[in-house]
Amino acid sequence: MNAMVTVHGYIDGVYYAVTVGEPRPEATATIGVASGSRRACLLLELHKGLRLPESGQILDVTNAGLVVAALQELTHVTKVEKTHLRPDAG
Repeated sequence: MNAMVTVHGYIDGVYYAVTVGEPRPEATATIGVASGSRRACLLLELHKGLRLPESGQILDVTNAGLVVAALQELTHVTKVEKTHLRPDAG
């Protein structure tokens, strides 16, 4: 089984959930290693290659740790949890 994390939060008051770790082709939207909410993926797309406001790190959407950090800096994250995908889901 593949281990990933699911980030839950709000962007401008709108709930989102994104799995981070591997792209999921069946997801509504995908960028790099993030899949799920179209709104969250668009936000990551807009900040790709730019410095994050608090840490100053450059957002690399192929780096799971940086994607989670970006979501924590750019949105109101309420929960980050480990996610296990079914073997047939990837």
